[in-house]
Amino acid sequence: MTEQEIDKASTFEAARARLVALAYRMLGSRAEAEDVVQDVWLKWHLADTADIRTPAAWLTTIAARLAIDRLRHLQLERNARAAGWLPEPWLDDVAPSAEELALRSAQMSYGVMLLLERLKPDERAAFVLHEAFDCDYAEIACILERTSAACRQIVHRAKTRLQREGAPLQRPDPARHAQLVERLRTALDAQDRAGLLRLFSDAPEVRSDAPARVAEPVLAAANWVDTVTSLRSETSGAVNASGATVFATHAELLMLNGAVGIALLNEGEITALLDVSTRGGRIVALRIITRAAQLQAARRRFGLAAVVRLLDAIRADPRNNPNRPAVQFAPAPRTSSITVCGHFPVDVDA
Repeated sequence: MTEQEIDKASTFEAARARLVALAYRMLGSRAEAEDVVQDVWLKWHLADTADIRTPAAWLTTIAARLAIDRLRHLQLERNARAAGWLPEPWLDDVAPSAEELALRSAQMSYGVMLLLERLKPDERAAFVLHEAFDCDYAEIACILERTSAACRQIVHRAKTRLQREGAPLQRPDPARHAQLVERLRTALDAQDRAGLLRLFSDAPEVRSDAPARVAEPVLAAANWVDTVTSLRSETSGAVNASGATVFATHAELLMLNGAVGIALLNEGEITALLDVSTRGGRIVALRIITRAAQLQAARRRFGLAAVVRLLDAIRADPRNNPNRPAVQFAPAPRTSSITVCGHFPVDVDA
């Protein structure tokens, strides 16, 4: 690898975390975001970097434009589905890297991510860049190839629409939210129907990606009580996107999109993720994610396979088994560490 190729690779890796974060907030899918970032890498690898004045800005602009194009196709596919579609939750690492810690300020609640699906691709891009990554209107104008005034109007319209549709733009107090979610987890584990229902507001929004009997997601309706009370049962369960029943033997807490959520497990495997929105000491919205594709990342990092890998690593460590011959472990690869500030650059030359 030449010196120029090494420099290209290190420059890209330094920006990769925020490119994934931007693409995810645009597309609502970690896998789709990774695909977009891979396409950015290919363009960056083939680009003549001698003509690029600000690499981070160039990469940001290319990522945003590719995400806009990809979102146009995804929206057509999602709208054509008979069953509901929910964004993939962003899972917070137990031991986050410096890049992930720096990007915490760009996190959006799952409720906002869900409502972003109602925006047009350009509206979503402008809103995400301005609200999550603190881009000014001149920078957004470079990406969307519009005037600054037009981008200001796009962001204003998007924000107005989200507020009108009840977007939870302000997060609840983290401690109070966590306490209420823990009470929900306890009620689910105890199968305490009465205690469970007392946690909810009078008319909560309950949404699932399970196939409905009509061509729309399962929304808050007269049967929301049955949906909630069937989540944790060994004899009856929620129906997942493939039409099978989701059984859950217990519930665990984990971080979803910067807030405490719940994973339902059966025999060690995650069968559903629950995103919870709270307000005024009550649960006002519950989103139930059951699709295998949306659970893939959670299962890989926290599910049965992850536990098995952890146990295998413990068993392989000679310090835990003095009778086993020592195993030479390769040194852990060094990861880059960057500081991401509020300024999120874009490049008019991209």
